[in-house]
Formats: sequence, C-alpha cells, structure tokens
Amino acid sequence: MTVAHHDPHIGRLFEEMALLVTDQVGDPESIREQLVELAAANAPDVARYWKQVGAGVGVPDAAYKDGGPHLFPDEPAVRVFRTSGTTGSVRGTVRYTRLGLELKGLAVKANARRSLIPDADKPVVVRFAPTEEAAPDMAIAFDMARIQESCGDPALSTSVIGADGVDYELLAKTLDAAVAGGLPVVLVGASFAFVNICDRLEAEGRSWELPPGSRMFDGGGFKGRSRVMGVDDLRAAVRRVFGIEEFGNIFGMTELANQHYDAADVPVGPLGERPKAYRLFGGPRVRDPRTREFVTEGQGLLEITDLSLLDRPHVLLTGDVGIATGDGVAIAGRIAGSTSRGCSLSLDEMTGGR
Repeated sequence: MTVAHHDPHIGRLFEEMALLVTDQVGDPESIREQLVELAAANAPDVARYWKQVGAGVGVPDAAYKDGGPHLFPDEPAVRVFRTSGTTGSVRGTVRYTRLGLELKGLAVKANARRSLIPDADKPVVVRFAPTEEAAPDMAIAFDMARIQESCGDPALSTSVIGADGVDYELLAKTLDAAVAGGLPVVLVGASFAFVNICDRLEAEGRSWELPPGSRMFDGGGFKGRSRVMGVDDLRAAVRRVFGIEEFGNIFGMTELANQHYDAADVPVGPLGERPKAYRLFGGPRVRDPRTREFVTEGQGLLEITDLSLLDRPHVLLTGDVGIATGDGVAIAGRIAGSTSRGCSLSLDEMTGGR
C-alpha cells in the first residue's frame, strides 16, 4: 500500500530526518529502515530492483535521465531541478514536494554552518553561481543561496554571475569592500567557474589579498569541458589571485539533497581529490562492482546515502569512481564511458569556458 505525502507517518518521518540533519540527533538506522520501506511501497520499480540486488542498494543515477523514481507522484512538485547533461543528451529531472524541499534547505544550511564557517563570525560569501531567479532549475543555485543565507554577511554577500556571465565589476567592488572592512571572504561555486575567473583576472593582472580567515570552496570537479586541473593547481591559482590560504571542496549532485565536504586535507584521487566522510546523516561509500559488497580500501562504485532525501530513494549508486581510505572516500570522476553531467558544465559556459 502506498503512503501519501499527507499521511501522519510522513510528517513524523520528516521531523525525525530534520532533527538528524540539523542537530545530528536521532537514530539513523531507524530512519534508513523507514526510508527503505517507503521507497519499496511507493515505487514498484525500486521494489523490483531491490529484490534483484538487495534492499537498500543504491538506485543507479541513470534512472533519473527519465525523471527517476518519485515517491509522491500525486503531490504537486514545488521545485524541479534539472541536470545539465551534455550536448544532444536528455537532461535528467528531480522533483521536490514542499516537505522534501524544506528538508533539503535545512540540510544544506546546517551542513554549511558545521563545515564552512568554524567560527561564529559571518564572512562575506561570494557565490560563483547564478541566483535562483536566474537559474530556478539549477540545484547549485539553490544550494549556494542557502549557504549564503546561513553563513554570509547579509550586507555584502552576493552572487556575481548573471545572465551575461560574471559581473567582474560587482566582484571587484565586493572584494574591495571586504578588504577595506577587514572582513573574511568565502568564495564558493563550481570548479569550472574558479578556473575561468582566475584565468581572466590573471590575464588582466588583477589580484587581491583577502583578509585572514578567507577561504575557498569549489564543487563539481572537471567533466571534460574546460582543461582539467589538479586540486592543488586550482588552489594555487586561487591563492595567486585572491590571497587565500584555506581551501575545501563540496560534493553534490542534482539527484541528492545534501552536500558533502572534505574530511581531511589528504590527496587521494588522481587529481588530488580529498576524501569525504560518512556522517550520521549519510555520505559516500564504495561498493565492489562484482559483489556489490562495501569495501573499506581501494576503488569501486561510488554510492551516496542521503538521509535528508524524502522524495526519492535515499541511496544513489553513481557513475563515479570512489576510492575508499581510512579518512573517507575520494570521488575521482566518472567511470569510463559514463556520461559527463552536472551543474559545473553549465557554469563553465556561463563564466567564459569553452
């Protein structure tokens, strides 16, 4: 029997999930079991898949090319996000109900507060991502806006990407004001955007020495549009242009609700990718592609558990390579033959990449 979005059980489950992702309080195993039961009851295709491979194994991300399993098809979607896809490919879609979108927002903001600003002071958050109004179907625009709301100085924090690309005048004005006021800056956005912006500013001979405590967080990696840069090479470019000494990476997918931050500053992947840890509210793990068992060391298929995901199955088997280590899992790009996709592709074009 299917469970309706307005069923009291869903309301209680929402409260349990919200408490877990915001305050890290609750029983993640109980929530996981409830989410497995919900997906099996509301998505027959998922139930059949789990009978074949085992309950709770990640649903392949390829399923979302056709819209994917949505657990509340009769409930109106309040937001639809689309994967960027590639030239000539179909863009995948994910839908959010009211409760699902609220939970996503809570998770992104709480995670940012824990991982992005270790102290109480609010930095100037500069988003290398478009506004939600300019890109309503881009998940990274939603996520970056929640990060700014949660962590950013309300007077100066802003997005510097508009319909015509990067607003370099606004970027310079914002950074100059932060420097004058001695306010730390957090630059956050897609990896491609950082590459293109640093290229332009270095070519023009422009640079800043941002105040102590400033940091940079990129996400999206390199999916074949711009030249590929190693993690440390990109951070060196950001250091030269912005005078920043603290760095981090954020992993997110349109199909997921939450984001995942570096757990250790230890190069692991072929481009120096840092590991992400498995937390109470979920995270990355690696499955052996032959046995589907979890591995604690070495390469395999990347699977993400997301206990802030209400509208879709909470576990996703990606087309990415995961490298398991004692510090967590490094995400080392798409498996050979898998389609490149993600918000970073669109932002490469918007910020001047070719």
